[in-house]
Amino acid sequence: MTEFAHLAAVLRDIYGGTPSDIAQIRQVLAVDRVLHGESLEAVSRDARVQTHRLRKLVASVQQAGWSAFGNIAAISAEEFATAKNGIAQMLLSLLAERRFIQLSNQITGAGVLKIEDHRPSRTDTDFRLMNGGGRPLCRLNIKFHGTAFRESRRYVGLEPEDCFPLATYKINNADKRQHAENLPYVFIVLTALDLSAAEVARIVPDDYVEALVVMRQIVSTGKLAIEERVVERLLASDQLPRFESILTRMPEGQFRVLSASRAIDLLKKHLFDRIHALSLKAFNRKFRNAEVDMHFSLTQDLTPVRTFLELTRESPQVFAIKLWRGEI
Repeated sequence: MTEFAHLAAVLRDIYGGTPSDIAQIRQVLAVDRVLHGESLEAVSRDARVQTHRLRKLVASVQQAGWSAFGNIAAISAEEFATAKNGIAQMLLSLLAERRFIQLSNQITGAGVLKIEDHRPSRTDTDFRLMNGGGRPLCRLNIKFHGTAFRESRRYVGLEPEDCFPLATYKINNADKRQHAENLPYVFIVLTALDLSAAEVARIVPDDYVEALVVMRQIVSTGKLAIEERVVERLLASDQLPRFESILTRMPEGQFRVLSASRAIDLLKKHLFDRIHALSLKAFNRKFRNAEVDMHFSLTQDLTPVRTFLELTRESPQVFAIKLWRGEI
């Protein structure tokens, strides 16, 4: 019973007053409300849980705790660490997106450009960059680059701190997308090799991770949505101060830009010397589950974010031409 009360308290904190589309979460929170003295009938209507179902769950929880919702196994250290690292990875990506928006406003002036958020659509587009008149200039996909390819000098002729890998299928899909819609596609790359998911994971509260792992065992669908909700809660205003030190380690100089057109041109030019999967025998056996990556030089192949954003303000026409020609 104590474990259930703790789980319910954490879920209340994560979800607040926002109703969940996941039935099992609504049921947990509904049972908790009844146990705290609210009317079973009123909670049933509010939580969209049938009265007889809610009554049975309340009785089961009183007798068996959270196992009333299913066969919940003990959480292993490996499972806990994996879940915590997953939250940290997602946090890093979202913090990078937030930092890019801050930089775009600082460099171009708030109101000159508009960032249109496309993340809820769950496509290959994070944002669209719009001009002052509301016309789209390009699609943006934010990439966090936090792991150095230590053998890069040997395999692709680039120094580890200057090497950015990008999956070839993502380059191909981006190129197809921009030609299908006649709208340039751009990768925004944040490189922070001294900032790891493991470091961010230490900031993630253990209670949130435990709730995530338990609910993954209970729910049948919507597991990713629970993780996203945990991350959303961590980025709320009362939690965000704990991540301020992370944001300060994402300065302007670490953001660079690569258009899909330039990525395709460089891929064709460096097909065998920068895609070591094509020149290495038994690549799949040596690097199991690794993607086939094209490797770019951060200093030579990518454009500083300030140059990119200032060009959009100074000459949208030149900006568009440079994107299509692969000059950015």
